[in-house]
Formats: sequence, structure tokens, C-alpha cells
Amino acid sequence: MTVAGMKGFRLATQDLLLVAGTLDDVGWNRPSGAEGWRVKDVFSHAGQLISLLVSAVQGTLRYPDPPLGIERLNEVLVGAAREQTPAATVDFLRVQSELAFPVFDSLQDEPLASSTAQLLDLGVYELHAIPDMFSFDLATHLRFDLLGPRGPLDADVPPMDEDRMEPSVHWLLGAIPKMQRNLHRSLLAPLALVLTGPASTRVVLHRVGDTIRVEDPATAPAPAAQVTSSTFDFLAWSTTRIPWREGTEVTGDASVAAAFLDELNLI
Repeated sequence: MTVAGMKGFRLATQDLLLVAGTLDDVGWNRPSGAEGWRVKDVFSHAGQLISLLVSAVQGTLRYPDPPLGIERLNEVLVGAAREQTPAATVDFLRVQSELAFPVFDSLQDEPLASSTAQLLDLGVYELHAIPDMFSFDLATHLRFDLLGPRGPLDADVPPMDEDRMEPSVHWLLGAIPKMQRNLHRSLLAPLALVLTGPASTRVVLHRVGDTIRVEDPATAPAPAAQVTSSTFDFLAWSTTRIPWREGTEVTGDASVAAAFLDELNLI
């Protein structure tokens, strides 16, 4: 189970609220690194998404009809709260987080932990992975959409250590086979991914029919190419916040790596 995800979720929320406490009116209204969103909109998104998933787990969520994909739904939720004051936005994030901690804690125990759910258009996931998703989402928005050099803010926050990074890496690796329906077509041969730094790991991505398997190198087919990256940069290029060529080193058959990485776009 991804019990580490709960620790990461708590830390990511703590880091986000720490930055919120440093902002003035100018800071709240600066354009963020998330296209079309101000700094306040990123905080609003965090609270709205947490609230959405808590309602879904509790069975009280009213789904839009027709259903929306996650990115369109995020835009709708942020748009609905756009006139909210910064203070109200931060209060909402703080309250929703406190509500979420015990709800998501309960997903770490069986029988719920290994139960699965369709997370809109992100794919089907075991419920214990939901805190991983929030660890990733909040940390990535903070580190790349709010803080410089990509974002507009300059604030002192704790570094992305093992506790903060591990759930994010776990979420992204788990999302590769699920999030993009046709991504397997771009995996022309087995591809090794070597991630260095906090939460370092080595895996091989290889195609099995119409799916992608993320496997330990000890049991996986020999890779045609290897992609090496820090875990921190992995958060950025796997979500297309930076070009993958800026955050990776490729050895072996570069065409195999390029065919896959050109199509990879995780959320």
C-alpha cells in the first residue's frame, strides 16, 4: 500500500500553505506557470480537487452530465471560484485538506486499499493511490507553476526530499500504462528509465499487446535505449512543463526514446 502517499500529501499541503502565507495582493494575481491561471487560481484548484475527490470517496459527488475530462473539469471548478478572495481560497484549501486526511487514510486499509475506481479520464487506479496523486499534483504545481524559475514566486520551501518525492514518482510511473490510451503505439522497443536523486529508481517500459508494462530491469526485456533523469526533472518533463530533452540524457537508440517521450504527457 502507498502509506507514504499520505505523508507526502500532508507535506505537500503544508508546503503550499507555507507559500500562501508569504503572498500579498500583487503576488496572488501574478500569472502562474499554469497557462491561463493566476497564482490564486492554482491554490483554488488544489482545494477544489481535494474537495472533489473527498466527495467521490464518500459517495456524495454529483458528476457533470455529460461527464468532463479532468482538465476541462479543473477549468470549470477554478472558473467558478475565480472571484473568491485569496483569504477564502486559502481557508477552503486548509479546511478541505483537514477533511481529506482521515478520508484518504481510510483508503490505505483493506478492503478499500485494493478496490479500484475510474478517475475520470486518468484511468483506473487502486484507491490507496489517491494520496499519491495529490502529493504529485500539489508538489508539481508548487515547484513548477508557482515557484521560479518557471513560476513567478520566490519563497523558501523545504526541498523535495524522499518523503515528498516518493509518492509523486509512484504516481507518475503508475500512470504511464493508464493515462494515455494510445501511448503504447509510441513505445517501439523496451525503454529503460533511470531516475536519480530522492526516490531514485530504475524501471524498463515495454509493450505487451496494447498495454505498457513498467517492470524491474531484472525481469524485463533488454532495453533498446536508456533515459536518465533526476526525479525532480522527471516531474517537469513527464508533464510537458519543460521539454524532455532539457531534463534527460539518452543513450542507446535515440529514435526509440524520442518516439515515446515526444508523446508522453502525464497529468
